[in-house]
Amino acid sequence: MEAIPLAEGDLRWVFPDLVEVDPVLAVLRQAATRVERLAGHLGRPGASLVFDHLPGAPYAGLSALAEFEEVAFRVHVALPRDPHRNVPRSPPPWQVEGEISVRCDAIRDCGRHEIETVESAHGTPLDAANGVLTVAGWLFDRGTAEPRGSWRRRDVLSRHR
Repeated sequence: MEAIPLAEGDLRWVFPDLVEVDPVLAVLRQAATRVERLAGHLGRPGASLVFDHLPGAPYAGLSALAEFEEVAFRVHVALPRDPHRNVPRSPPPWQVEGEISVRCDAIRDCGRHEIETVESAHGTPLDAANGVLTVAGWLFDRGTAEPRGSWRRRDVLSRHR
């Protein structure tokens, strides 16, 4: 998987039939700015929207991850998946997801534990871009309102066996 910055990729990887690129790109740039502001607030600047692209694949996801220590704030938009074969299928809808998670702190690390999540489905590329903007705003609001240590304390699976 290759991370390609928003400015260097092709929106048609995520929105295959996109005709008017500029309105969608303008909204996604606003979302990227919100993620960048959150990353700066967390003391880890440099996070922004990137395409999650498999070289040679005709499609990609679009995501951003701002994190500090063991806490991650993530937004992701992807093509819908076939529920039976778990492979991408033609849109719409596009799935937009937001997640705040912490790294597992148990002896046997199981990955990440979700603390808060949001998700939505969108019927047009512009609606999906606005969904990404909404989630980026939600992540910024949550990431700047809560004290840093509060996320670990909210992990109900902390130190699980």
